[in-house]
Amino acid sequence: MSAFLYMGIGMMPKQMKMNLFLLLGTMMVQDKRMAYVAGAMMHGVMSIAFGLAHVALYTAFGLESALVIWGVLFGLAHWLISGMGLSMMPTMHPAIRRGELQAPGAFAMSLPTMTATGFFMLHVMFGILVGAFYTALA
Repeated sequence: MSAFLYMGIGMMPKQMKMNLFLLLGTMMVQDKRMAYVAGAMMHGVMSIAFGLAHVALYTAFGLESALVIWGVLFGLAHWLISGMGLSMMPTMHPAIRRGELQAPGAFAMSLPTMTATGFFMLHVMFGILVGAFYTALA
């Protein structure tokens, strides 16, 4: 999903403004290169955790069919949780508090419309892919 995000940034740099790895990484380190590494690692771990949460919900509710549809619903929940998390970034992110980075706002709504749309679509796509992969591997 991160590859799709960065392809969008590469294709539409004025419309896709959320550099996720930098945003996450600069919460931990100030060096830009290390921030990208830290951000990628943070996002990777969060992606694994959300993927496992999807699978745990499939198992807990005994869902065995239509997991792609369930993946859409879980992707929407993932988007809601992540979108609310973005609204808290200014209170916990030192670079945003110093004015070095723009706050994305809830659901990335402080950024261009394509950024917020991409934020939504990527989370739904994540849910679809988790459902599809789990169906294929189960």
